[in-house]
Amino acid sequence: MAIYWVHSDSDDALTLMAAVERALEIGDTGTPPAPGAGSPATPANPTDAYLHDNLAIARATWSVDPHRIVQSRRPGLAAAINAFQRLVRRATWWYTLPQWLQISEFHGAVVRALDALTEKERRLDMRIRDMEQMRLQAHLFALQQQIAVLRAERAELERRIATLEAQMVAPHSAGPDGGHRVSRVDS
Repeated sequence: MAIYWVHSDSDDALTLMAAVERALEIGDTGTPPAPGAGSPATPANPTDAYLHDNLAIARATWSVDPHRIVQSRRPGLAAAINAFQRLVRRATWWYTLPQWLQISEFHGAVVRALDALTEKERRLDMRIRDMEQMRLQAHLFALQQQIAVLRAERAELERRIATLEAQMVAPHSAGPDGGHRVSRVDS
């Protein structure tokens, strides 16, 4: 719920104060992050502890409590300081509540935007990994095809070498007229 202070006549001021009182009665202090956003989005790089920790802090502290006071622990003066802060907070709530609510809404929007960006980063990282894997598979397929072609060429070359060796051996065993030479054995 957004309430903005507009300085005008007393009727507007009374309407604003009535709206603030209704908001306080129902406990409306800003718009929380979207449902299911109770746990921070997981960063793409799970080893990025800095990002993960700061997302958790942002998620836990996005809402500004307009009634909170800083508790003093000074001996002897703490009770008086705390009472004075409560008095000032009660006396100025009608003036400061719209700003605190606007701040809470902004913080909630920032946390939701950070979660959305983190989720988008995670999805993009997954897509990059998938594309790299596909590229590796395509490269592997191309290499396998090249290996098959090289094996076929090697088999063809081995066949041609065997044919040439057979042709080289054949003239030595044939006679000058192309017929077989018969050796004669004298006894």
